[in-house]
Amino acid sequence: MLALIRYPVGVIVEAVILAARRNRLRVAAAGFPDAFELRRSGSRWLTDSGDAVEFEFLSARAETGEEASASKRVLAARFAGAQVV
Repeated sequence: MLALIRYPVGVIVEAVILAARRNRLRVAAAGFPDAFELRRSGSRWLTDSGDAVEFEFLSARAETGEEASASKRVLAARFAGAQVV
């Protein structure tokens, strides 16, 4: 799954979600030498250093407005606590 990860300092990186569990995500991101893990704490996703991040999930195919809205609802339910922009 493709995503944009937004860091609190305003940096946005392209990423691929390699593995997803209820409270953990394994991510490979542009500009990072290795894959890393994000963990959920309450309603927020945190880096190893404790920075909260937000996600924007990207579709690999064109969708209608209705499909995109449904996809975001499914992703929001799947990754409860992630900010779906």
